Amino acid sequence: MVAVTVEALVDAPCPRVGLTVTGLGVGDSLVSVWRTADGEREPVRGARRTTLNDAAFLVDWDAPLGRPITYEVEVISGPGGAARVTSGSVTVDSATGWLMDPLIPQTAVPVVGDATDETYLRSQALSELAYEADVSVFNIMGSNKPLALFGQRMAERGLDTSVSTRSAEQNARLEKLLQSTAQLLFRPLPGWGTRTLRGSLFLANAAAVQLPVDVSWGGNLTRWELKSDVVQAPTIKVLTATFSYGDVQLLMDTYQQKQDLMAGKSYLDDLKNPIGG
Repeated sequence: MVAVTVEALVDAPCPRVGLTVTGLGVGDSLVSVWRTADGEREPVRGARRTTLNDAAFLVDWDAPLGRPITYEVEVISGPGGAARVTSGSVTVDSATGWLMDPLIPQTAVPVVGDATDETYLRSQALSELAYEADVSVFNIMGSNKPLALFGQRMAERGLDTSVSTRSAEQNARLEKLLQSTAQLLFRPLPGWGTRTLRGSLFLANAAAVQLPVDVSWGGNLTRWELKSDVVQAPTIKVLTATFSYGDVQLLMDTYQQKQDLMAGKSYLDDLKNPIGG
């Protein structure tokens, strides 16, 4: 019988949810995994119509923060036939929001809502939300009222997520992220902004403007002007491994130590916790 358990993972590189799926049966199963938060049901990135065998451990790097989440595993086909199973509720607690490249979790930068010694949202951030629609107006001969054609109203455009940093280290970390990609994942905390934002916002950031405030006379305050459009999530999952054979080489003298560490444990256990414990 198919089962799914979920757990909040809050260690580095950033908060996320781990999902353990079992009971699929020996052989290939075609599976989609869905997340429901704030009343919205969305596919877990990288886990839509994916092939699993018997059991698997999946990670939802886009999980919203500070609110209840449930997951649904939809078995489309497999040894045990079609099935649907829903997880219990899980809440990912975090003291900060997060800004990151959705394809590279190691780039994640913590962001706070008030001016502190951390990377923080500026006062104007999230204060204005614009929803645009394509509208074409055509004058018609003989009528004083033009004809209008309407497109669908879009998600937030020009969303202000401007931040400031107070140390050279914070600024370098943020600068590295913004120089490496124009595609961002922003996970705000509940209560940020003029109204409750969705817990996972994928942003297309065309311009990131760096404004050093007092750096020229020895300070460290730097402002970053960021305005982005909310877009669809990428369909692919993360591109970089969060634990690799290179990590084994760094942490252990021989690969035999790694094998001894996982003695008596399953491959699924290894996926969940590759350094044992």
